[in-house]
Amino acid sequence: MRTWPFLLIGFGLLLALIVLSAAALQDRMGKVFADVAAIQNAEQASRQPLDGLRSEIYLTSILVRDYLLDPSAEAAADERQKLEELKAAMEKDLAALEHAVRSDSLKESAGLREAILNFWKSIEPVFEWTPAERAARGPMFRRRSVVPYREVALAAAQRVGDVSARQTLERQQEVMRTNQELASFLKRTAGLALLLGGIVALASIIRTRSLERAAATHLVQIEQQASELRKLSHSLTKAQEEERRSLSRELHDQVGQMLTALSMELGNVEELRHTHGEGFAQHLKEAKELNQETLRTVRNISSGLRPSVLDELGLAPALQWQAREFTRRSRIPVDLQLDGKLDLPDEHRTCIYRVVQEALTNVARHAGAKSIRVTLHGGCDTLSLSVEDDGSGFDVQRVRDRGLGLLNIEERVRELGGRVQFLSAPSRGTLLRCEIPLPKDVSA
Repeated sequence: MRTWPFLLIGFGLLLALIVLSAAALQDRMGKVFADVAAIQNAEQASRQPLDGLRSEIYLTSILVRDYLLDPSAEAAADERQKLEELKAAMEKDLAALEHAVRSDSLKESAGLREAILNFWKSIEPVFEWTPAERAARGPMFRRRSVVPYREVALAAAQRVGDVSARQTLERQQEVMRTNQELASFLKRTAGLALLLGGIVALASIIRTRSLERAAATHLVQIEQQASELRKLSHSLTKAQEEERRSLSRELHDQVGQMLTALSMELGNVEELRHTHGEGFAQHLKEAKELNQETLRTVRNISSGLRPSVLDELGLAPALQWQAREFTRRSRIPVDLQLDGKLDLPDEHRTCIYRVVQEALTNVARHAGAKSIRVTLHGGCDTLSLSVEDDGSGFDVQRVRDRGLGLLNIEERVRELGGRVQFLSAPSRGTLLRCEIPLPKDVSA
């Protein structure tokens, strides 16, 4: 199963999660910074005019005191001018404070304005007094009018400051909650990223280990196959030399001796051709018999190398001839069953013929069987062959490692993309199965 699409999806999701998390973090951090800046601006916008009002209220009280204590008209005018300037400054700070405060603190700001107006109304009568009246009534007026109204105004300013501080605290708590949500979001995102990254990393590790095991197994198989190929090459070379020695021995011992005997008989015929009697006819008959025997021997050797019937008549007649010849030589009956489509390419015909030949030879040499069954079926896209005997059986792995016959069969079938299976055990007979795929032009 291919795992790279899942790993690609996993890495893509992890990357998308990181990008989206970074974008969300940037957005939320921007919101937090904006809230903090807004709180600082609002606090500064309310604190500055409020501090100014407090200072102006105290300065007004001091100027009124100095005005009441100074009997000169010039000083009174100067004090009056300063008080007017303080009143204008207080009006400006009140307007700025009312603009800065939120709607839920308008009541306190209105109370502050009213207290300041009452404070100024309490001061205005002193500007109509004569110096003697200021000196006589001033101390009592300050204690009963100026100071009480001043304290009321300062108390109103304190209430506005308390409301502003409470509002600032509330907004700071909102920012803290936003920070907590941001921290929780970061934890969830980091946990999800770690989980997804762990899954992707674990899948990558598992897949890598699986590929490493598969590669190691494949390497072992390649080494085994290379060893088998070296063994097969050595065995084939040895078998080729053995076959050549056998062929040379047969040609020398059989064909050579028969040709020598034939030459001698022809010499006898040559000597007796002018005589009368049975000698000439007898030697001529023996020469003819030697010639026929030599032809049969040459034909048998030729059939062992490449049976002409396989090329001339096809696979089925060649297998039937092979079964008859094997039964004639070994006295072991062969039950041959052929069905299906057997009009095959030359390499498939040769492969099946040689596999059957090798299997029959192995049975005759080693199995001690009493009967053999050969079944060949030509299917639509597969050629199936089985060779079964009731012989002594063998240890497949041991014989396969030591013998050439089974390797030879396997290599022939493997060259055509087929599969071979050997089923055998000591004293339980042997079953050879081959499955060979057919080319498309043949199976069609």
